[in-house]
Amino acid sequence: MKTKTLIAGLSSFTALSVLIYSPNTYASSTTHRKDAVKETTTVQPVSNSEYISQNPENNSVQSVISYSRLRIGGIKLSMSEAQVRRILGKPQRVVNQDSPAIGKIRTLKYREISVDLAEDVNKKDSYSVYKISTKSPKIRTLDGVRVGDNRAKVIKTYGQASEEKNGKVNLLSYQGDLKDSPSAFLFTIDNGKVTEISCMDILN
Repeated sequence: MKTKTLIAGLSSFTALSVLIYSPNTYASSTTHRKDAVKETTTVQPVSNSEYISQNPENNSVQSVISYSRLRIGGIKLSMSEAQVRRILGKPQRVVNQDSPAIGKIRTLKYREISVDLAEDVNKKDSYSVYKISTKSPKIRTLDGVRVGDNRAKVIKTYGQASEEKNGKVNLLSYQGDLKDSPSAFLFTIDNGKVTEISCMDILN
């Protein structure tokens, strides 16, 4: 599916920040089930050393995270639309768009989480996840980080990040470990607290 360019569906600051980084970029994770009204969240304890390594090629010693851990709310990158719906249930809203850079995009909007999918260029009406985001403190990564946590917890959990500042808002970014499939794990920080968590494939 990764045959287009650019990233769609980001806030303007997030999009700008991601485009600044190199093509080998970013990642995250949780276990969660939810319908349109209720939700429960289960977090599986993990060992940082098992899934996180240091990138010696990055001067800031940015941590590199396993692609398999690019998950938020139980949803992971490259999941099919059917898999997403089995986990989260029926979305509150579905938005279909055409992107000059990516092609057909479908966004499944839930109360606490948003899931963006791109159509497979080789298979019409087949969509897979390329971006997951949340601004809700009810949704966690697999390692237990959520909106409302402080910056120090993110660094303690995932290691050193690349950091981009824009006024009071900072973007902490981590890269996924697949060189042929660039990906990102992003934490927006405002006044020292996480306000948004996103993970995505860098489609190119």
